[in-house]
Amino acid sequence: MKISIIVATYNRIDALNFVLQSLESQTDDDFEIIIADDGSKIETAEFINIFKTQSKRSITHVWHEDLGFRLSQIRNLASAQASGEYLIFLDGDCMAQPDFIAQH
Repeated sequence: MKISIIVATYNRIDALNFVLQSLESQTDDDFEIIIADDGSKIETAEFINIFKTQSKRSITHVWHEDLGFRLSQIRNLASAQASGEYLIFLDGDCMAQPDFIAQH
């Protein structure tokens, strides 16, 4: 069963990097990453684009304009992009243990 990991973020490249690095080292490889970006500045998109070129994972960046706190809406938009049968939602500052996906 393919899993979609939806990672919420907003202008925290440092934290997002830690989360993505923790997902890179998962023992289970059958998952995709969808970054649900609640209106971050261009620097976040630039970071994600660079990270994607170095990653072995499928990463999709879903963004909408910053019109205030709309986390639920961006998570819904990201969910619509998911191809997994199972969705896991992570905040942009939660590092996953290496067997996090396998445990699900």
